[in-house]
Amino acid sequence: MVALTGTAQQTMSGNAVLAFTTPSTPVANQTLIKVAMLVAQNDTDYGLPRKNAALRDSGGAIPMALEQLWADEILPKSVNFSFQWHYGNCNEASALGRIYKYVKEFDADAIIATPCMDVPPMLGHLASNFNLPMMVWGQSMASILASTNNLTYPTLLNIVPNYKYMASGLISLMQYFNWTRFGFVLQSDINGVSGGCNLFARDIDKAVGEQSMVSINFKARIFNTQTSDLSTIVNGLRKRARIILLCFDDSTQLRTFALSLFDGGLKTKDYLYIIPDNDLLLSFNLSRLPFWKQGSRDLVNVTIVKDGRDADAETIGRLAFRWHYDITLSALSNRNYLGFFGRVINRTRDWPFYCPESDCGNVANASIYSLLLYDAIYNYGMALNESFRQFGIRPEVYRNGTLLAQNNRKPFMGLTGFVTVETDQNTRVFVLSNRNYGEGNALQIFMQFAWIDGKLNVTLRNASSVMWDTRGGVIPQAVPPCGFDGNGCTVSVFELYKGYFISGIVLFVLIIGSSLLIMVYLIHSKIVENRKTNLLWQIPFALMKRVKQRQLADGRSGANRSHHSLRSNQTNVSSLTHSTMDSLAQSKNFSLYAYNGDKCIVCTFGSMAAAAPLSVAEMAECRAMRLFDHENMNRFLGLSLDGPNVLAVWNFCMRGSIRDVILSENVMVKDVMFIQSAVKEFCEGLHFLHNSPLQFHGRLKSSACLINERWQVKISYFGLRWLKSPQKMQAKDLLWLSPEQLRKATDGAEINVAEGSKQSDIYTMALIFTEVHKWTLTHCLNLQICLPFPMVNMAPCWEEGRDSEEDGGETRDLEEMGRSRGTATRHAAGATRGRNADEIAYLVKRGGLVPLRPMIRPALDNLHPELIHLIRDCWTEAPNERPTIEKVRQRLRQMNAGQSINLMDHVFEMLEQYANKLEEEVQERTKELEGEKRKSDILLYRMMPRQIADRLKIGQTVEPEEFDTVTVFFSDIVQFAALSNQMRPLQVVNLMNELYTTLDAIIGEHDVYKVESIGDGYLCVSGLPKRNGNLHAKECADMSLDFLKALHSFRIPDLPNERVRLRIGLHSGPCVAGVVGLAMPRYCLFGDTVNTASRMESSSNPNKIHISKATHTFLRTNFDGYILESRGEVIIKGKGVMETFWLLGHAESGTLPAHNAHEGQSMAQRNAEEDEREMYRSYRKTVAEQEKDEEQQNGDEQQKNQQQNGGVIY
Repeated sequence: MVALTGTAQQTMSGNAVLAFTTPSTPVANQTLIKVAMLVAQNDTDYGLPRKNAALRDSGGAIPMALEQLWADEILPKSVNFSFQWHYGNCNEASALGRIYKYVKEFDADAIIATPCMDVPPMLGHLASNFNLPMMVWGQSMASILASTNNLTYPTLLNIVPNYKYMASGLISLMQYFNWTRFGFVLQSDINGVSGGCNLFARDIDKAVGEQSMVSINFKARIFNTQTSDLSTIVNGLRKRARIILLCFDDSTQLRTFALSLFDGGLKTKDYLYIIPDNDLLLSFNLSRLPFWKQGSRDLVNVTIVKDGRDADAETIGRLAFRWHYDITLSALSNRNYLGFFGRVINRTRDWPFYCPESDCGNVANASIYSLLLYDAIYNYGMALNESFRQFGIRPEVYRNGTLLAQNNRKPFMGLTGFVTVETDQNTRVFVLSNRNYGEGNALQIFMQFAWIDGKLNVTLRNASSVMWDTRGGVIPQAVPPCGFDGNGCTVSVFELYKGYFISGIVLFVLIIGSSLLIMVYLIHSKIVENRKTNLLWQIPFALMKRVKQRQLADGRSGANRSHHSLRSNQTNVSSLTHSTMDSLAQSKNFSLYAYNGDKCIVCTFGSMAAAAPLSVAEMAECRAMRLFDHENMNRFLGLSLDGPNVLAVWNFCMRGSIRDVILSENVMVKDVMFIQSAVKEFCEGLHFLHNSPLQFHGRLKSSACLINERWQVKISYFGLRWLKSPQKMQAKDLLWLSPEQLRKATDGAEINVAEGSKQSDIYTMALIFTEVHKWTLTHCLNLQICLPFPMVNMAPCWEEGRDSEEDGGETRDLEEMGRSRGTATRHAAGATRGRNADEIAYLVKRGGLVPLRPMIRPALDNLHPELIHLIRDCWTEAPNERPTIEKVRQRLRQMNAGQSINLMDHVFEMLEQYANKLEEEVQERTKELEGEKRKSDILLYRMMPRQIADRLKIGQTVEPEEFDTVTVFFSDIVQFAALSNQMRPLQVVNLMNELYTTLDAIIGEHDVYKVESIGDGYLCVSGLPKRNGNLHAKECADMSLDFLKALHSFRIPDLPNERVRLRIGLHSGPCVAGVVGLAMPRYCLFGDTVNTASRMESSSNPNKIHISKATHTFLRTNFDGYILESRGEVIIKGKGVMETFWLLGHAESGTLPAHNAHEGQSMAQRNAEEDEREMYRSYRKTVAEQEKDEEQQNGDEQQKNQQQNGGVIY
């Protein structure tokens, strides 16, 4: 090898030009080739998304490649090189100017382009102009250069893989497996800098556009997986794609998105992911470590993510294939590639760059792109070799870029794999592979795509079936068999007749649009003429102010004061009416507003109605409605058309509707005078309406009949049919419609108000009469809406058919009516039992020989019987047979002949009657209150001691109290769980209820307080809260004996062969008691006495009374006759060794029957007791040995002291 030396010239900091001389000892006939370069001084100078592309970590590959060319005798040693370079960034104008200067002033013979994205194409044009060879390297910018043919860049020497053929091969892969559509997710940039995926995306779009078989069904760009809405992208992929292309410049971002795919459920074998490797660094790292374990892009020190989700990311990785060029590093297979990178750094400090220590001294790792720079120089040398062989070593040869590009066709094994150069700069073979999940986790290549003479050659490296082993041998499909939404298996009508549908929609839109245009023109021509006349009923929305809840409460308080004397036995008339208005003000369609200082009710219609101007007839109707003046017609104030919605404004009636009054259970609804007055006023208002231009109401019901402060009935919500119809109606509203209206409805759900009639109003009037006359208080409990039909919230007019006692009268009335009208009527009435609103509406619409109608059973006995005949005539099936409103008024006058209906006089008369009855009612309620108080006291005394409860009732604080001596009783049922498993839950509850009832009765016979019962456990105490001296032990002992006696006769109904056995424990000692808690306060016990008593119970035997020594002492000392037996010393958990006793009975009643302690016990339980006894014997033996050792030790010490003191013991 020729030893070369040189010198460097520094012009300015950061912008240096270095020219190198020929060797100090030149070879005879030496040929010097001058090479111009643009390089980066630091990694950040290029603004690349990848680091390690500067001179200091890549430049050493150039002399290493030249030395290899000389060593392989590809270049003669007489051919030498000098280099000129410039430190700069990726500015296109600066780069062109600098290279142009090198070519003109320094007479450069070749150009090495910068590893930027945008500069090499510009330099390619400059090199073509001077016919100089140009080499490219670095990150993959060859996609741009390979996008054109050799006529654009005829002097280009390119060995960098290009995206064009990478994308074209990928589309060919899709076509090979008949994947007609796929999803594409790419990373847009890295830290704000455009990455290789953007260039790859351009070539993918171009490759897709050049054919018609494969299309991109979903495409999304991700700027940052930490900030992007990944869930939206995952949902889009789920709905649009099964073959998904994932292009990420950063494997960490790829791993994060893979976890989002896992979380989104895209982890089944229906999905296939293809991950293209878009640059050398990514390919190199993924070949060493899979992306689901990789967290850093560092060349050597790859950091592994420690988030514990490697298995989740690996699930996505098992569904993925890699699409990459065949880089095997085969040239380095017999070498230490890390040693190669180290030599690159060292050679940068030597010829030809002589990089100073200040610039290259702190470089830790060489660039992975130095491999591409090495192969680029080696490829250039091979092109020179072929050209020198043909035409000799002459300047016109090595400066002829076109000639060198033409001779750049010889394949070679480079450091980045096998390199072949086609006519259009394609240099690589692309392969489809995935990671072998067997031993070693090596990459396994399945398919190879190579371009030979411009044609794609596909080679299967493994059998096609091997590719799909992890999927059960099934090739995934681009589109699921039934489509992405699962509805693709059946062809819809729209798909069959899509053309007709589209044509019809377009025609419909054109017709509607044309109609709207014509309507707007006609209305606009009348605006000026009608503006003045319409001011009468048009209400500006700005003048309307919504009444707030506080203002409504203020108005309510005044009304309550003015009507304070009308209080009934349950509620106030005015307050209940205002509560109805509360719900009205908050309802969906009705609101309470203030207009010109007066309250008004506003009915809200949809905003779509406000979009179309009103017609002349509609405006004329509004004017007529505004001029209505009748005392039984609610005043229509106008429409507001300039707000967000169309608002119909009506006068405010403070008592609400007839329905509201009925729901309030007011005394007025039970008054005959009020009913007669309401019926008369309703007929007067309906008579006025039928003789007005409106002709009929159309949607008449009891909620449309309002009552003002003077108890006058006013018909409201009439007219405005173009706003109401067609309108969706609720099922309960259908019950107010006549049979002919129901028959005109579509499926009984859409009713046109314009299809109403006077006869329909007469039919509805009969229903309202029935509702007003039949109401009883028992029908409105816990109900909110009054309807004339049964089983729909309430039934003021229809029979509900309940079987309870309160319905007995209704059932008898139904039977009486059946007898009076025949069996058919009885069946018709009974048909409503258990029916809902839809079914009743259907039965009414169906009609028949005996049509379905409500039951007529007046709640008041003094109503005129002729009224029932009038109601039946009004709801007859044939509309023409119904009487007119004039005839109805005439018949009502005949019923009320000789009667003066003055409602206000009658109200004052009622006030006097109520005043007389008020005192009696107060006394009666006071007695009821005292009775309820006694009941609550009884319940409270059962929950806690009487003296404690009395103190809590008067608000006193119950301080904890300490008791010197009490006896605590604990018991539980032996093997309660086993008994419960043999019975159903309800049987268990019945058993416990019977048992506790028996035991509670026994407790009542003794001076014992039951603290609580938890499950099968009982806790009682004697001696508190009322102290009883030393009787507490006796009371608990007697109660325990009575418990066991009662159990001898107690039987389990569902398990006759089983017996309830109790385990009882007693202990006496001090205790503290007090009330604990605010919600559900409890009278609780505290102290070691409670714990010891619990231990006595837990260590007792079935049907045995286990007592402590303290309780034994109390019984022995203070009372005679108790039969006690020592149990001996027993180890008590938490207490150590205690001497305990059995309470066997009393002398007066005898001992308890003998009982086998092991009865009902399992072998494990018996073994446990035997282990406990053995542990106790071992414990006593150990204590005895320790005492013996201590005695012997004390004797030895005494003898020793005696010897020391001359035999005298002091």
